[in-house]
Amino acid sequence: MTRLALALLVALSLAGCGGGDDAGDARLRLVIPDNNIRTEGVECSGAQPFRHVHRGTPYAIEAANGTVVAEGELPAGSAQNADPKIDWESDRFPTVCVMDFEADLDPAPRYRFVVDGSLPVTFDGSQLDGERRTLIVLGG
Repeated sequence: MTRLALALLVALSLAGCGGGDDAGDARLRLVIPDNNIRTEGVECSGAQPFRHVHRGTPYAIEAANGTVVAEGELPAGSAQNADPKIDWESDRFPTVCVMDFEADLDPAPRYRFVVDGSLPVTFDGSQLDGERRTLIVLGG
């Protein structure tokens, strides 16, 4: 399972590489590891224990000292293959729901992503540069 999670993180982070947006905008990728059976590419929300994470769910990003530095509402997600190494031989297979969005953040050593109903997720903000997506994997 650990190798599966690592392979997924590598695949999703590489998929987010590309041209930059406006300077100062952090490009974030929220991964909801729900392994719900879906067709790849369809619009999605979190399933099973993540049903509370969907388009319009409020989120906050906190600095290391607890100050809210960004907030907003989550966009719709897109279903992506939970294990790209497997040929599922079907149109529907285990997926994760991925939400790409931007927030006005400056590079910092640490941020916390907060959404009601889930544990806060700490992520490294030291390399926020607008060129690649910073990965946030939601936990229980």
